Amino acid sequence: MDVLSVFDIIIAPIILLLLLSNANKIKRQNIDSNPAYQYYTTGLLAKIAGGIAVTFIYIFYYGGGDTIEYWKSSVTLSKMIFHYPLVYFDIMLGNLTYLNFVHFNTIGFPYYWKDPTSYAVVRYTSVFSLVSFQTIIGTVMLVAWLSYKGVWRLYLTFTEMYPKLHKELAIAVLFIPSVLFWGSGVLKDTFTFGAACWFTYSFYSLAIKRQKVFQNVLTIIVMTYIIISIKPYIFIALIPGCIIWLVFSRLQGISNPIIRFLAAPIIFMLSIVLAAFVFSSTSEFLGAYSSVDSIVNKAVVTQQDLKREAYEGNSFDIGDFEPTLPGMLSKSPQAIIAGLFRPFIWEANNPVMFISGLENLILMLMFLYFFVRYNPVKFISSLFSEPMIIFSFSFAVFFAFAVGLTTSNFGSLVRYKIPAMPFFLACILIVRSKLMGVTTGEVNETVEGEEDNDAKGMPLSPLPSNIKKIRR
Repeated sequence: MDVLSVFDIIIAPIILLLLLSNANKIKRQNIDSNPAYQYYTTGLLAKIAGGIAVTFIYIFYYGGGDTIEYWKSSVTLSKMIFHYPLVYFDIMLGNLTYLNFVHFNTIGFPYYWKDPTSYAVVRYTSVFSLVSFQTIIGTVMLVAWLSYKGVWRLYLTFTEMYPKLHKELAIAVLFIPSVLFWGSGVLKDTFTFGAACWFTYSFYSLAIKRQKVFQNVLTIIVMTYIIISIKPYIFIALIPGCIIWLVFSRLQGISNPIIRFLAAPIIFMLSIVLAAFVFSSTSEFLGAYSSVDSIVNKAVVTQQDLKREAYEGNSFDIGDFEPTLPGMLSKSPQAIIAGLFRPFIWEANNPVMFISGLENLILMLMFLYFFVRYNPVKFISSLFSEPMIIFSFSFAVFFAFAVGLTTSNFGSLVRYKIPAMPFFLACILIVRSKLMGVTTGEVNETVEGEEDNDAKGMPLSPLPSNIKKIRR
């Protein structure tokens, strides 16, 4: 199967024109009430450009790879709807049975059939393959567009709480180069990153703002399904941070310090029960991540697998560890540093890795400069001053620890770490601004009966007339 064809030249511009026309319409409708929307179209363009760039790298530099095979398999699966529509919809529900597999005999056999997590990408991509007339560039554009919907909602979440930082937060959430590159093509990371962002937005709307219960619960269920079907460990990383966010938000809402002190242990106990309920309810879908012991064993096996000779010359080693929880924790400093700041620029051995190394160098120097410049004690205390900052920091660090611990290959590391990067950078930029006195961390509490405008394509306006502003 040829990857690029003349149809790409015809279909891709049409899809791009439609997407940009819709983006400009949304921007015009919202920019007067929310200045953050000045970045809407630019962010989408950057996302699409990142998806096309990584696709061309796989085609012309690597000569093939996951993103090409995902697309080819999605094309094969999309053909199924014209031959055996009932089988197609059964496969889309995740039923990868032998009986369904034999139906590919007439249209060509798929890749990744025996790997449900990889084939989940194929299943989701097949919808966009159909819409784009099975063109790879058109498919990439639509996948990038869908992922951007989630990323934009994360950006709205940040800017609603910190409206004065819409420019800094745009850089952190929308324009990190490695995130745009590895998180926009037909890859696992594009779907899981977009879903994680959308999950965060819906959790904030449901648990913190208490808006649109049915809509947000449904969205959380869908995003959870997407994440678990591809990368369950992202869901495991999100839940503790969300629980922490919810607990601190509730405690902060209690003005009386005595009542807050008495309520704290009760709220913490309820949060532990809630976390246990969430994990028990989803354990049958988490596979190797359903218990602490299985997570530890999975971490050891994954790390050893990525250290094999096939990755020689592009790997690193934080050292072996015992398959126990204390053994994992003993490697936490090395793992967190690796998950946030590696590959170092001197470890890059190809142009793609060099760009990632340069980005990591800038991020590390920025963090160290802020840490020293604004007093380490004040900087650390500011990391735990507001619920959203605590959530962002805890998720980024926990995720970086998990990725750094289980990944020994730079090529995998630069892709796996991208969900943590926007949260980490946004967190340190917010802390810096707080220490400079630029923002006090404003949170909007919606009065009963208010409509969630963003769910209708309208902005989460930072200062609408019917919102009570609470200054922390």
